Parts: sequence; structure tokens; C-alpha cells
Amino acid sequence: MNNPMESFFLCLVVLLVSIQTAEAWIPSTNKPASTAGQDPTTASFSSRFDELVSLDTGTETPAAVDERYYSVPPTQPQLLVNTKPRITLTRFLSNIVKEDPEARDMESLLLSIQMACKTISNLVNRAGLANDLGEQNSDYSDGRFYSMKRLDLLSTIVLKNALQFTGKCECVAPGPKVDTESPAEHQPGVLIASALDSNYVTVLDPLDGSGNADASICTATVFGVFEQPNDEEDGEATTATSVDDNEKLVQSVLQPAKNMKAAGYCLYSSATVLVFTLDQGGVYGFTLDPQLQEFVLTHRDLSIPKRGNVYSCNEANSEGWADDWKSYVKSLKLGQGETKKPYALRYVGSMVGDIHRTLLYGGIFAYPSDSLRHPDGNLQLLYKTAPMAYVVHRAGGKAIDGRTGSLLEVTPERVHQKSPCFMGSPEDVEEFEKYLQQ
Repeated sequence: MNNPMESFFLCLVVLLVSIQTAEAWIPSTNKPASTAGQDPTTASFSSRFDELVSLDTGTETPAAVDERYYSVPPTQPQLLVNTKPRITLTRFLSNIVKEDPEARDMESLLLSIQMACKTISNLVNRAGLANDLGEQNSDYSDGRFYSMKRLDLLSTIVLKNALQFTGKCECVAPGPKVDTESPAEHQPGVLIASALDSNYVTVLDPLDGSGNADASICTATVFGVFEQPNDEEDGEATTATSVDDNEKLVQSVLQPAKNMKAAGYCLYSSATVLVFTLDQGGVYGFTLDPQLQEFVLTHRDLSIPKRGNVYSCNEANSEGWADDWKSYVKSLKLGQGETKKPYALRYVGSMVGDIHRTLLYGGIFAYPSDSLRHPDGNLQLLYKTAPMAYVVHRAGGKAIDGRTGSLLEVTPERVHQKSPCFMGSPEDVEEFEKYLQQ
């Protein structure tokens, strides 16, 4: 070892051995890893995954990675980004105001509802994490307590604050005394808003279907806008500044749906979708972009199909149904209707969810009366079925109550009054009307 030449050759040998050892451990970048001894199913899946990645990205299949290096992640396909400019709800309404300056009050109202719907959407999505599920008691001046979902209460507060934020709206929550004739119909949480500087008065159901929220089933906010009739004494619109004015405000919304100036709903589901229609206009749908936190136009001029192949109703109540609806449903199931094809049953149990699907794909949605449990149906007319019927009508559909005719013609006598409803594709509803005439 004292000879320098011997030390040099010894170091050279050690270096060569180290290089050969490293080459044995480093995977080749020119050849795929050997599948010898590998499970055939795993090898096939890995091969297929490489093909899919190559097809999706348009790039070469990435070099194989030795299975001993578990920390090396596989190459992920690049997400396709839609660079096409989107029309936001704010811009959409602004364009309407440019064409019609008198629509500015309606713009302000809808923007307030939009702001509330964004917050409610977040509340619904995080309800299970924030312990906002379950029951919450709500008391009124008469000393009675009414049970309501905590999400209902939070949604009501959010919507009320959003409407009052602009300083142009006053909100009233009609208490049970407005339904002295039928206290069982009372539903807490419903709001009536009046604009201080215009004649608009709005009915709102902050969170329809909240009973399904615990099971993560879709919920929705429903609204309808009327033009408030002028007070006969002073010729000025009524605003909620006193108890008497509150009662007048409640009475001012007892109008048929045909008088609405706007109506719509915001559906909270796999996506948050805001659908609305304005007087003498079409039906438009805006989807909430979770990254931008903006509603963008995704459904332009919605039109319901003339006929569908789906019926939606709660068949648990079938024993109490009238013979006309029983016979119609039976004909749909057996394929003995006008189409001679059997219909499928689709029923979520959330009114807005079921009607939204019907609006997109056609068919008929119904909540008829039944003699055993719901002699007048189970849906409130003023702030549930009337706004939805108005939207369906504007989309080319039809809505009836099964008694007097068009649901748009029915004038509610009480805020929480219930009514049977049948709405959907025009040809499907017209076919059912023939059973009513028998």
C-alpha cells in the first residue's frame, strides 16, 4: 500500500464496481420495465393506463418506473381548460338594463338573490362539517314554537340580510296568525320582501327540500316577483314600516302566478344552478363556477321537450289518489298511453330537483291530492308551485291544478295555502287532462 501506483489501481477498481452496482439499480429510460414475475392483471392494467394517458395528453407514454420507487407518482393527464369567454349573471343583467333602463330595480333584486344563493350554496355544502344539520325551534309572538331545520333558519337569515343589504328592501316573515283558518299549513322561514323604491314585492322560500339535506339530497331556493298593487287611499306602494303595513304587504302577494314579473329557483346539488325567467322573456340557467364564485350562463333559452318518457310523483300516496290520476299513471306504466311506450318513474322527493329534471328532459311532475293524507296536495301554492309553474310555462310547458284549470290562474287566499299540481311537457299534461274530462 506504500506504492502510489498500487493505491491508484485499487481506487480505480472500487470506482468501476460502484458504477456497475448503480447501473443495476437505476431503471433503463430506453426500455419498459420488465413484467417478468408480475401479476398478469396488474401488467394489463398498467399497459392500458399508459395507453389512456398517451391518448389523453397526445404525448409519448412516460418512461416506466421501477416498482421499488413507490414515491414516484405516475404522469397525470393534463386537464382541458375552456378558454371561451363566459357570460356572467351580472353582465347578463347589465345588458338587459342597457336595453331597458326601467329594469334596474329588477336587476338590483336579482343580484341580491344571487349573492344570497352563493352563501346558501356554501352553507349546504358544509352543513355536515359545521354541524348545521338537525332541528331548530323558532318561536313567534303568539308563544308557539315551530320546528324547522337549522339550515332553514340560516338560509332565511342569509337571504333576509342579502335583500336588506342594498337598503332598498324590507322583509317580512309571515307568522302563523296569517293562517288562523289553517294553522297546520304554516311553514316558518318563508319571506316576503318589498322594494322601498319600486313596486316589486317578492315571495321567497329560502330552502325548499331542507328535510332532505341530512341525506345530501338536493335542496333549492325558490322565488317569485309580483308588481305590488298601489294603495287605494294614497296611491303609493305599500312598504313594511308598521304592523298594519306588514299585513297589507302579506295581502299584496296573494295574486295568481300569471301576474308575476319574474320567477326562478337556485338548485343546490352536484352543481349550483340558478334558473329564472323575466316577464315576456325566455328561461335562462346559470351555473355557479366554484373557482370564480360567479354564476355563468350555461343554459340559454331553455325549452322543455314537447313530450317526455318519465313521470314523477310519490306513489306511496296512490291509495288515496283520484281515479283519473290513477288511471293515467297505470297507462303510463303499461305503455298504454298515446305514445304506446312505457314511462319510467323518477322521483327524488325534492320538488325543485324533480321539476328541474322534467324541465330539461321532459315528462310530467305531479303532487296530486289524496283523500287519506293530503286532500289539497302537499305543496304550498304561493311560494312553491306558482313560481315553478311560471318557469315551466315560460319554457313552453304546461301547469294545471287538476281542478279549475291552469295553475297560473289560481289566486291563493292564504300565504301557506296548498294546492295539487301537475306540470311538465305540454303533450303529457294535455294527455292527463283528457282523463279529467272522462
